[in-house]
Amino acid sequence: MTDQELLESYVSGDVSAFEELLERYERPLLRFVARYRQGMGQDGALEWARDTVQEVFVRLLRDAPGLRTVENVSAWLFRVARNLAIDEARKEIRMERRHEVAAGMARGPSVAPPPCVAEERKELCEIVTRKLLGLPSNQRDVLILKIQEGKSYREISEVTGLSTSNVGYLIHHGLKALAGQLRSAGVV
Repeated sequence: MTDQELLESYVSGDVSAFEELLERYERPLLRFVARYRQGMGQDGALEWARDTVQEVFVRLLRDAPGLRTVENVSAWLFRVARNLAIDEARKEIRMERRHEVAAGMARGPSVAPPPCVAEERKELCEIVTRKLLGLPSNQRDVLILKIQEGKSYREISEVTGLSTSNVGYLIHHGLKALAGQLRSAGVV
């Protein structure tokens, strides 16, 4: 069944259709949202990501009847996840700044890298992740959606609200900037 058919089936009372959507998108959303959590250990980032993704699915439950006209359920889920993650990241930055001022310290947030599959690639993965997270948020978002989640330009456009040509522009310049930063770090 397509996502839209599953949504329609759920709205009609089939709880297993919702469970299928949860099964399809929980892991990809967790990976996507975890990228927004900086300055936490992996356990803290994973717990936060789970809470955020849970909220995405709560909103799907709540808003399902009104989503019948949504053409791309996947894009809707990622857009909600992105908005929640951005809101939380902004809140965290404000809190950190308040704590820094209160403590009289000026420090930047640390970056918690995602787990890498091969141990020998761990350092490279950490460097690439730090450089990726250092990009402007619009470039970072489209690169994560394209590379990590395998989304098309059209799907990224639906998630971010940008035009597909703007998505292409951001991906091009984001990759160029990332490559430049990796070159200057001596990685490539």
